[in-house]
Amino acid sequence: MARDDISRGAAESLRRLTGAARVARTFEILADQGALWVWGDEDETLFTEDGDRRTLLPVWPHATLARLESEGEVTGEYAIRVPVDEFLKEWLPQLAEDDAAIAIFPVEDQYAAVLPLAEFRSRMTAALRLN
Repeated sequence: MARDDISRGAAESLRRLTGAARVARTFEILADQGALWVWGDEDETLFTEDGDRRTLLPVWPHATLARLESEGEVTGEYAIRVPVDEFLKEWLPQLAEDDAAIAIFPVEDQYAAVLPLAEFRSRMTAALRLN
């Protein structure tokens, strides 16, 4: 099993955490692994919307978690690994242009949190310093 991946049992344990605990654990894992996971295909990344029609990018701390949430919905989609430094430097500016926010670790369409980009950057930077 790849270092970025985890067993289904470990994934289910993480999925059972409260929203606040999932957020905290997500930032710890991202800092440790140096990567996050999004869902999409070879051409694009999957976005979603909240009830206010705000564009959200769902992110997960492990590929297994992304697969448990999204797999089977559309043929050809899969978990995409994005290095944290690339995400901060390249993805966040593009997401700002799209007026998007980050949906942390969705489980059954329930986000652990929805973070504005500046808050995501601040929390990720703090987690990296602690790592």
